[in-house]
Amino acid sequence: MIPTTFREAITAPERRVLGRVTIDYTSLIFDDSVAVTASEHIDAAFLPQVTDNVVEPHHRWAAADGVAVPDGTWFAAPSVPGEGQMGWWGTQVAGVGGVFVAPFPTITVNFFSRPIRNLRVVGDSARGEFPVDFEFRLLRAGGVIAHTRTVTGNTLLDWQETISPVTGIIQLVLEVRRWSHAGRTVKIIELITIVQAAYEGEDIISFSLLEERELAHGGLPVGNISANEINLKLSNADRRFDAGNVASPLFGLLRPNRRIRAWLGAGMPIEWMPLGMFWSGEWSAAEEKVYAQTTGRDRLEMLAKSTYSTSRVHANISLRTLATTILIDAGLGAADYWVDPALDSIIVPHAWFGAISHRAALRQIAEAALGQVYADRFGVIRVEGADHLLGQETYVAPFMTSAQSTTITADSYFQKNTPIKWGELANVIEVETSPLRAAALQEVFRNNEPVSIAAGQTIRQTVFYNHTPVIEAAASLVGAPVGASITAATFYAWGADVSVHSPIAGAFTLVINGRPLQVQGRERVVVEDEVSIQDNGRLRYRFPDNHLVQSRIQAQTIANILLRLYRHPRRDLTMDWRGNPVVALGSMVITPDHAQWLRYWVIRQTLDFDGGLRANLEGRLVR
Repeated sequence: MIPTTFREAITAPERRVLGRVTIDYTSLIFDDSVAVTASEHIDAAFLPQVTDNVVEPHHRWAAADGVAVPDGTWFAAPSVPGEGQMGWWGTQVAGVGGVFVAPFPTITVNFFSRPIRNLRVVGDSARGEFPVDFEFRLLRAGGVIAHTRTVTGNTLLDWQETISPVTGIIQLVLEVRRWSHAGRTVKIIELITIVQAAYEGEDIISFSLLEERELAHGGLPVGNISANEINLKLSNADRRFDAGNVASPLFGLLRPNRRIRAWLGAGMPIEWMPLGMFWSGEWSAAEEKVYAQTTGRDRLEMLAKSTYSTSRVHANISLRTLATTILIDAGLGAADYWVDPALDSIIVPHAWFGAISHRAALRQIAEAALGQVYADRFGVIRVEGADHLLGQETYVAPFMTSAQSTTITADSYFQKNTPIKWGELANVIEVETSPLRAAALQEVFRNNEPVSIAAGQTIRQTVFYNHTPVIEAAASLVGAPVGASITAATFYAWGADVSVHSPIAGAFTLVINGRPLQVQGRERVVVEDEVSIQDNGRLRYRFPDNHLVQSRIQAQTIANILLRLYRHPRRDLTMDWRGNPVVALGSMVITPDHAQWLRYWVIRQTLDFDGGLRANLEGRLVR
């Protein structure tokens, strides 16, 4: 809900616009240097959650301790981290008085060298459990203990303490000796306090936000996915951003992947509008300049650096379920993404991906759905379908309090243009299907040469099929030593992870049989617009090959939508104006064009703040 006071203040002829930026200098999200281990745990997959700055569990999780009752307030523990916040759960049950016995439950966090100024441990607020007696140890390289803090008799769910900075720390250890309840196990939700700084006023030299949900690739903008970007300049008059300034409170903390959040404010009292959530790249603080600079990009940039390697062949799956599976595999929680319910109606008979990035997989889904993927102002990844691309008037964009749009009059813009997009004109659309059919059972992998194995050894192999994708895969051993066996096997669309154990030395050959899925019976759908052909000549567009387009019905739908959108030249909007952060991606703006008022969906925007605000936007005409 956008406050009325903000709307009035930001559109006033004379206005005062304020900026705010916060940076989490020890944000551990997406930080590959962080590794969390524990002496005991019920599921290691949830251990990284103790460093993600989320301090509340999503539900009151049930456990086999006799506490849960069937009153509707207890929930089964999540099976994967994306389903809920759980943190570290131990296995040792506290005895009388909540006392644990040695060896005590212990959790260890390793990271790049950094100063530590705060200690924090957060228990499980949903269950009302917390550590009572515990000890922190901070270690430098070589296992040297630099600081120890022993606490007894704690009564706080969220215990925190500020200490004199201890530099060069690479490891934090928490040892829990007594728990708040007997008969329970350790449950720690958060462990590290982040170092966060807020910047306003003269601290901010400038920032520029680029956000977009539609890109042109030299043809029609199909399969849109884009990471928004912020370019930030902060005052370095006190030289706190200098990399060699050991006296700076930021020494050792200016690293990539620091979380940046930005706002613009207006009104009295000041109301703040979020501009997004980003993660920093490299930092620059030249000696001859009075500012430090970095560029941050949103979560989609991070998803371009992670690999979706666990893909299997999914039968009769909707694009919505497929997109959700990818986002959960990338480690996102339910609050971190939104997938258009309209994608439930697009069913793919056989969906699969090779070992590609999560972002590349989402791009293929966006292409098959004729939609787009982008992150909104709250850092939520949005996977939208074709309805948003079409710009239906019934759609109410995010950040709009009602169907009311933002009107931009001539006294609010400096320059306006409505160019004709001749390069995005197509009146003959071709879309081909890629139906998959299962071949007969056959050998899809065999070792090129026997694999040697020692007595008592377990060998884990990652193998790739001769043809992809493959279903109904099964592994076997040929020529293996007596007693050798496959102890674990996980099969993907592209290959498999197989573990082999042998009690005696020898050699073996791994063989995998399965049924490859092959493209058979391809069809081409062609649609044309005779009026446009007569006016402009034949302008052909061939939809990119996409294995998720497997039926003629889906191909026909794609062709019809593309023809509707691009059979006539587009008169889109480019505008240089005074700016308004209420206007975001997907917002509708209304602006004059001679004797009429035209409506546009915002597809790209740049907001520039340097003590004042100016913006440049691009819009797609609502048809």
